[in-house]
Amino acid sequence: DRSVVDMGFAGDVIGLNNPGAFAIGDTVYAGKARKFPGIPSFSPELFCYLKNPNPSKYKQFQKGLDELLGEGAVQVLYPKESVRSDPILAAVGQLQFEVVQARMKSEYGVETLLEPIAYSVARWVEGGWDAVEAAGRIFNAALVKDIYERPVLLFKNSWNVDQLQNDVP
Repeated sequence: DRSVVDMGFAGDVIGLNNPGAFAIGDTVYAGKARKFPGIPSFSPELFCYLKNPNPSKYKQFQKGLDELLGEGAVQVLYPKESVRSDPILAAVGQLQFEVVQARMKSEYGVETLLEPIAYSVARWVEGGWDAVEAAGRIFNAALVKDIYERPVLLFKNSWNVDQLQNDVP
């Protein structure tokens, strides 16, 4: 059962509906500011394109993607050179993809398709785009960018990561 309350107590589960204002791990408080340890962030191991098969639902698709991304439901990556293309969802588990699809359909009225990508390791590049250019041609990896425009390399397996680290220390 849901009800509107004016006051919450320790142990209460309180839902705040304000898309984009809160993210996983945010703390709401009154009085003196408190600092808590951050929630661990895990490198994604599953990747797929999220496709919108109905172009007439473009605005709803973008709104849903932006709001779910703001909540931290999944990480979103884009091909490096692309201005507009299908987003690449990056997750730790398959259930995260299924939740995104279910919420896109129920909350935004958008049917989506998932197209798996054969990568299992993501690495953010220390040194940014300058380090990518200094490395020269990179084999056995896909170069993408995250929502902050930072370079991310996607590898099929850890052996490919080790190979690159040996070739370009």
